[in-house]
Amino acid sequence: MMNADETHDIIYALREGLRSKSVLFLAPVDVAVGRIVYFYVYDLLQSDPQQKVVWLCLKTPWNKVIGTFQEYQYDIDRERIMFIDLLPPGKEPSEGVLYFSSPSDHTKIASHVVQLFDKFPGSLLVIDSMTVLGTDNMQVVESFINFVRTKVSEKNGSIVAILGKDTLKDESEAFIKSFFEIIVELTNIGEIHAEIGMKTLDARFHVEDGKLSFEYIQKKLMRGRLKILIVDDEPDIPDLLQLSLSNQPYDFVVAYNGQQAIEATLRERPDLILLDIMMPDMDGYEVVEHLKQSATSANIPVIMISAKTAVEDKVRGMELGIDDYIAKPFDKREVNARIRMVMRRFGWTEEE
Repeated sequence: MMNADETHDIIYALREGLRSKSVLFLAPVDVAVGRIVYFYVYDLLQSDPQQKVVWLCLKTPWNKVIGTFQEYQYDIDRERIMFIDLLPPGKEPSEGVLYFSSPSDHTKIASHVVQLFDKFPGSLLVIDSMTVLGTDNMQVVESFINFVRTKVSEKNGSIVAILGKDTLKDESEAFIKSFFEIIVELTNIGEIHAEIGMKTLDARFHVEDGKLSFEYIQKKLMRGRLKILIVDDEPDIPDLLQLSLSNQPYDFVVAYNGQQAIEATLRERPDLILLDIMMPDMDGYEVVEHLKQSATSANIPVIMISAKTAVEDKVRGMELGIDDYIAKPFDKREVNARIRMVMRRFGWTEEE
């Protein structure tokens, strides 16, 4: 369960840190970046009764945007969101919505932005897909973005835009990113990273029962009792380890395959992982590779416990960044000694 206070603090940091800035949310296409942006907009509207939003619909029609807010159970005041949307041929325009005929109709879109920001200074401009813009001629896109950014800034507004990571060529993605003051990067393992002013925001996000929560990613100061994750597909091994070490200052979490190990690590944030190599779905080496890719888990020490005792097996693990290696069958005294040795290197001191 994520900490409610941390969720509140992170939401506040985003709201205040991104105010009056141009911000790009960058995320892989399989990450629900939209939910983060919708939540950000909802929170902004909730915190400031005078706040207005101008929503440029390059990807999602305005009525579906409203439907998504409802799906996420974000109760918004429709009168405070102004939409600029694409009008397909033969479709009747909706009252209160400004339209353009094509995503490349930059003149019309820019004109609508000017009109709305003249009427509602201080608004937030949401651009729902920089990927759509990024497929156009870059010189034209540059002129459009610079014009819009200048107009929004003159009217004390801010911009939030979304770009799918790797959906454009590398040079086009870098070009789009260059227009924004802040890049908020989301990963496919539920992390969010941003440089906001002089501060770095590193957090995890999680959706449970339709609610979005956040938690800081930070290295814990390790003292007192250790939380140890045991990973082995043979249930007898975790049982034996827990029984053998029951009189030590350790609390245990157990996973029985590689996927469970990754999920438990990100959820529980253990101080140490005791990891088997030979598992059916994902071996221990693959688990380590996954964990090293995440800022949440990259620095968690790993001791491999395995019947594979060949030198090349140990070397492979060490090349991946494991911290020690114990051969099966093991002696509980050796396991305990190696746990203590590794954890002392990470600053752990036992409770008195």
